[in-house]
Amino acid sequence: MMVTPTHVYVVTHSATQTGKYGIADLDSWRIAEHRSQGWHLYRAVLLPSRQAALQVERSVEAQLRADGVSARMPADLMPQRGHSETVNLDEVPAPDLWNRVLVAAAEVEAQADTTRVVLFLAVLEGDRFLVVGTDTPLGPSQGSPECALGEELAAEGWLVYASNMTAVAAEAALRGLRQWADAAGVSDSEELRTDEWPVPLLRNAYVLNGPADEELGQARIAVGVSLSRIFADAEDDY
Repeated sequence: MMVTPTHVYVVTHSATQTGKYGIADLDSWRIAEHRSQGWHLYRAVLLPSRQAALQVERSVEAQLRADGVSARMPADLMPQRGHSETVNLDEVPAPDLWNRVLVAAAEVEAQADTTRVVLFLAVLEGDRFLVVGTDTPLGPSQGSPECALGEELAAEGWLVYASNMTAVAAEAALRGLRQWADAAGVSDSEELRTDEWPVPLLRNAYVLNGPADEELGQARIAVGVSLSRIFADAEDDY
């Protein structure tokens, strides 16, 4: 699952005294589309992922609903869509609307910084497969990080390396790994991601080109964090 940095924006329409909040990907035409209809960009903040931006958008919507603020623009006056995220600027001035976005963004980022996950790499040497994923930690296992998916892989003979970290750090590590894979010509195999895998946790499944131990070493460097071998006893049993 790729992580796409995404803007949360506020635009205003002076002729109708209307403000709007919304989200737009980095390469999106969304804000330009609003401009083509007479809107002006007031402010925008970049969030680390589309999921985080959606959380901010929903939080602002909830704030406005709690304050009894309803949508301003009729749908037929917004051919570019998005009328449900509009407000009357006399009721909610642009600085107020923008502040709501900033407060929500700070809350979402704070939650992301405190959400602990396990980032893991697991390699099956015989078939030269490297799988990558994240999972919520279930607590230490003999002094090492533990995740349910990693334990399942270890039981099947995979060598599993993992580390506890924040969700934000895990996503940054995954980006580093994907850059290495692109540069090394290591392919991400869709065939390995079947219904048998917990797909939301399994981020990438690579088919390695060379010896598994060499490319695993390169992958561990690419993630930029310290990873420890876990579930060694589980592997010894098989």
